[in-house]
Amino acid sequence: MKVPILKAVAMPPRLFWAPFIPAVANLSIQFPMMFITMALFDFNPLIFIGTIVPVHLLIIMFGVKEPHMSNMMKAWGPLSAASHNVYKSKGKKLAP
Repeated sequence: MKVPILKAVAMPPRLFWAPFIPAVANLSIQFPMMFITMALFDFNPLIFIGTIVPVHLLIIMFGVKEPHMSNMMKAWGPLSAASHNVYKSKGKKLAP
């Protein structure tokens, strides 16, 4: 097996020491809230450092415990809908 494949599996991507997807989700939620609050209420953006940094530190702590958190979030995904059966039957069937 090639080394880059093993390296990619062993060390998932990170953003500022946190798992990539949770860190991006944190920033993609908090930055728009910051800009909207700045536009509507004329707040100082440095106030939002008080929320962005602790949440990112919390994500780092969870990422140390579970380094593959990004892959777990990708695998979680939406659940499939119930199938519509051709023949009437009770319960849910796996086949269409």
